Amino acid sequence: MDTIVIKTFEELSTQELYDILQLRSEVFVVEQDCVYQDIDGKDQKALHIIGTKAGKVVAYTRCFPPGIYFEEAAIGRVVVVEDQRKFGYGHDIMKASM
Repeated sequence: MDTIVIKTFEELSTQELYDILQLRSEVFVVEQDCVYQDIDGKDQKALHIIGTKAGKVVAYTRCFPPGIYFEEAAIGRVVVVEDQRKFGYGHDIMKASM
């Protein structure tokens, strides 16, 4: 990964939000064949941790402080582009998320 940035929902550009939602849909809905409501009204309350490589989103998580999603702090929607998983980006994005 070239960069990891942390942004609030308000700080996300329209393109960043689109890329994040596209990646989440690609992995969670299509690849994992898990039909669920991904857009759940909680993105606005989350911190978004975005890993990019050559300008493309390749890894992502969303994080919540205690009391927003669960009683404890929470990390969710952990995702890495399928062909990028061999590079340890999941570890990198989780480290940044914690």
